[in-house]
Amino acid sequence: MAEKSKVNNSLNSYYLLTLGCAKNLVESEYLAGQLHQAGYQPVSQPADAVWLLVNTCAFITSAVEENIDHILTLAAGKQAGQKLVVIGCLVGRFARKLQKIIPEADLFIAPGQTGNLLNLLQTPPPNCVALAPARDILNGPRIISTGPSWAYLRLSDGCRRRCSFCAIPHIRGKLRSRSQEEVLTEAGDLASAGVREINLVAQDLSSYGWDQGKKNGLLELLEKLNFIAGLRWIRLLYLHPDILNESFLRRAGELDKLLPYFDIPLQHISRPVLAAMGRSGSREELERAFKLLKKIIPQAIIRTTVMVGHPGEEEADFAQLTDFINEFKFNHLGCFIFEPQPGTRSARLPQVAGSVARARYKKVMALQKKISRAHLRALLGTQQDMLFLGAHPESRLLGSGRLWSQAPEADGEALVVEGWAEPGSIVKATVQKAHDYDLEVKIAAQPASDSAYVKS
Repeated sequence: MAEKSKVNNSLNSYYLLTLGCAKNLVESEYLAGQLHQAGYQPVSQPADAVWLLVNTCAFITSAVEENIDHILTLAAGKQAGQKLVVIGCLVGRFARKLQKIIPEADLFIAPGQTGNLLNLLQTPPPNCVALAPARDILNGPRIISTGPSWAYLRLSDGCRRRCSFCAIPHIRGKLRSRSQEEVLTEAGDLASAGVREINLVAQDLSSYGWDQGKKNGLLELLEKLNFIAGLRWIRLLYLHPDILNESFLRRAGELDKLLPYFDIPLQHISRPVLAAMGRSGSREELERAFKLLKKIIPQAIIRTTVMVGHPGEEEADFAQLTDFINEFKFNHLGCFIFEPQPGTRSARLPQVAGSVARARYKKVMALQKKISRAHLRALLGTQQDMLFLGAHPESRLLGSGRLWSQAPEADGEALVVEGWAEPGSIVKATVQKAHDYDLEVKIAAQPASDSAYVKS
């Protein structure tokens, strides 16, 4: 006898799967807020839902393939009465193709239409595809899915830059910054709800406010966020290197809640490769910028991202890149292998062999592993401020946390082997053991100081 469907058609139950970056996660939290306000009920298993919602990513080819696999898995398990809805970047980029390869989907919603989610669920368009130019940024009620006591806060959508390898401007549109008032109100609401750490995200935080005529929009916003009661840590995730000027760094270094954590993707260091990527700068300019950063804020933690295998990258260019990584010894570094994206300028250039790119990737990651291990070993015996997250999801014998120098879902973690605290609290932790990317720590008896991080 066939198993009876678990779907309860009398309820507006939904299962929401989020794929991709932190900005997608924030968007899903707004989508969940819309649904909650309208009386929809979340469930943790697809089989229990009427609505199967997938918020997608389409940044690189491997992400596209992975997203389609997830959607096809949901489609294969779809039961009578269930509706499959595909949302976000994948739709903004490949809506018509998706209709052909995933006929099981009942509705496709592009990024420019996510604000109309509720209306579209009730009255889908005739062709089941909701497309529109990206204009407003999704806002309104929000169900926080991170924590305890930390969250992402999105400042803008779209991008004003035109890197030749990137499809984001095509998918998300031009830069559109939220107003200061809107951001500050949301930050205040988060703090009132117990959030102590906010992680600012955007395609490029450095550009915040440019579309509103504000060349120092980010700094102006940070100065105001610094006064919000209850917030302890403010972290910047994704800055363009061109923001590293003396006036910004000196003022940023004076804000006591702004962590000296700088996420600054370089992509490359060779001038010819940067030019092919549609990015400005040179090794000499980037060297000056990073040296200025370390001079003004000596305790700065720097995370970067590089790309190998971009068209035009010769062995000499790659050697420059590894020399630079070895010279500056970044605290955290991620590496991507170039993937040609349809419609971008880089996709039309002569390509580097995949085997060569993969070999370069392995060399970069092997180098960074040694650098990371040395950085973490230097912390042995020190006390650091740590956000304690509670029980470790993979072991009942461990607690989980992040030092102020570790960004969520990007860097390593602090494995708590001794001691306990209230989940969501910021405590002192003594570093006892260092691994390649993670640390083992003991929670100290005394509470953390009022300072945002250990400055010594």
